[in-house]
Amino acid sequence: MKPTFVLFIAFRSWLRYGRRPHFSELAGIGNLIVVEEPLKIFSKEFLRDPIKSILNYIKYSSGIRKDCRYEIRIIRPILLFSSKLQYSYTLFNRIDHFILSFQLRKVKVAGDRYFYMLTNLSQEWLIKKNPKIFYYLDIDDEWSMITYEKSLRNNIETNMRRFIEKIDLATAVTIKLQRKYNNDNKVYFLPNAVDVNHYSPCFLSGDNRVKEKSIDELSVNIDFLKKGKNDPRIYLTNLDKMKNIKKPIAGSISGLSGNWSDFGFMHKVEKLLPYEFSLVSSGNIHPPTNPSFAGEYKDYMSSQRMLYLGYVDYSALSDFLKFLDVGIVMHRMDEFNKHSAPNKIWAYLAMGLPVVCTDFLNDYDKDIYEGLVNFAKTPEEYVEFIVNESQTNNIEKRKKRRELAERYSTIKRAERLYKMILVKSKEGIV
Repeated sequence: MKPTFVLFIAFRSWLRYGRRPHFSELAGIGNLIVVEEPLKIFSKEFLRDPIKSILNYIKYSSGIRKDCRYEIRIIRPILLFSSKLQYSYTLFNRIDHFILSFQLRKVKVAGDRYFYMLTNLSQEWLIKKNPKIFYYLDIDDEWSMITYEKSLRNNIETNMRRFIEKIDLATAVTIKLQRKYNNDNKVYFLPNAVDVNHYSPCFLSGDNRVKEKSIDELSVNIDFLKKGKNDPRIYLTNLDKMKNIKKPIAGSISGLSGNWSDFGFMHKVEKLLPYEFSLVSSGNIHPPTNPSFAGEYKDYMSSQRMLYLGYVDYSALSDFLKFLDVGIVMHRMDEFNKHSAPNKIWAYLAMGLPVVCTDFLNDYDKDIYEGLVNFAKTPEEYVEFIVNESQTNNIEKRKKRRELAERYSTIKRAERLYKMILVKSKEGIV
């Protein structure tokens, strides 16, 4: 009998979940049900604008939907209480567990083994003793540092360790993360991966790319995807603007994002890079919230050179990357990013692109890239790598990068994850 995976994501839509392919492939192993962020009646978000929340729910989130590519069943349940109330009060927790179970019965298939795939600390309330359920946590960042608020760090770390004590298995996308939280020998290293069927380069024989529908094709209303009233997300599918940009082009899948992108470093890079190069990024510029980064942000904006297109729809990202000569990563070299493993590196490699990054990882977390990714300690070195890689790139190098990406495909990641789950299950946990 096939296993049933129930994936809980802490976002409003499966469409917006950047790591979607990491879990979609589980549909090839068993039954996969996706539970989007619930609509919680007694929560600040709902009570702030209940009419808008209800209308958005009716327009898009009510009923059972299916993923256009994988035929995965997707639901957004209606619960009563916020995560804080669910965790703090046993009665509220029990009520919402009962309501969730009732709504899951609509989509659950026959079977006696269920694997709850958790992706956020706010989902701790879901965990309760049940011999038929295996609890798994995907750790994709150092959540205690993501806000860049030192006052919150110890509390979040404590919550993280408590969470891990309650579950059966966790995986971390970097060795540094795995070592930090592996107190109970429950946390395993499982690197990020790439959907090689989506990121299909021109040099492959035949058209192997799996076509994805755009967000506009999937929904007439994308307001629910936005983080706020002024969210500048565009979700471009038309890339005609790229045809008029001179080559060579160094570019990024995403823009400069708040606290974890290095505005000061990129300010210097943009000044040093020869002007025969173009710089292009999908995404936008999000100002940092940390006051200590305000000065470098202001300097960057005063003489910005890179063109920011706005968010390119996932369905068009492969086409966007075909215009680039070098893929770049602009992470700040700090403690938060040392725990990171950006998916864009694997997307670049899958397309056969040379990759240039800031030197944000520890050496043991760089080993996975087998010397095919350049990590620069200074803006001067970063520019040198871009120029050199664009001049020396050839078909052999492209194929070598693609081969590495294929070894870390989302299909193989799902298979590795399921093997880890089976091993833990046989230890008597399920």
